[in-house]
Amino acid sequence: MVGGGQEMGRRSGTENVAGIAGFGEAARLAASELEQFAELTTMRNRMEEQLEEVAPSRKVIGSDVPRLPNTSCVTMPGVRSDTQVMALDLAGISVSAGSACSSGKVSASHVLDAMGMELDEAMTAIRISLGRSTTEDEINRFVETWSLIFKRNSSHASAA
Repeated sequence: MVGGGQEMGRRSGTENVAGIAGFGEAARLAASELEQFAELTTMRNRMEEQLEEVAPSRKVIGSDVPRLPNTSCVTMPGVRSDTQVMALDLAGISVSAGSACSSGKVSASHVLDAMGMELDEAMTAIRISLGRSTTEDEINRFVETWSLIFKRNSSHASAA
């Protein structure tokens, strides 16, 4: 389709007014959440630092590259991810050992494999997602519970 002279040769037809308005609203909402993203980044980084105090040998996947402000992927040396997920679930804390689309699978993340992570290490990684309503108290509760799981299950706990 080629527009007429009044459209300067561009696509002809009536402008998508609803689409234009929707895009404007989406841009407004995205801009309004930038401050919230900064807060989530601060909370996520603080959580990762607290986990490092518990287990200096833990690894935060992707900590050296730009990443989402609300998501952290952390290894717990010596403790399989399925053990962590179950123990945290029993404590009322929801985490994942993989992407949402691989829910229910007991295998290492294909993403971690593609990143070149060794299978043994990938099998100790969990994903923690923060949300708009996540509080400092919830972060502290997660860190305390994660710490207990690490100390109870890890042969590395005494070396940490």
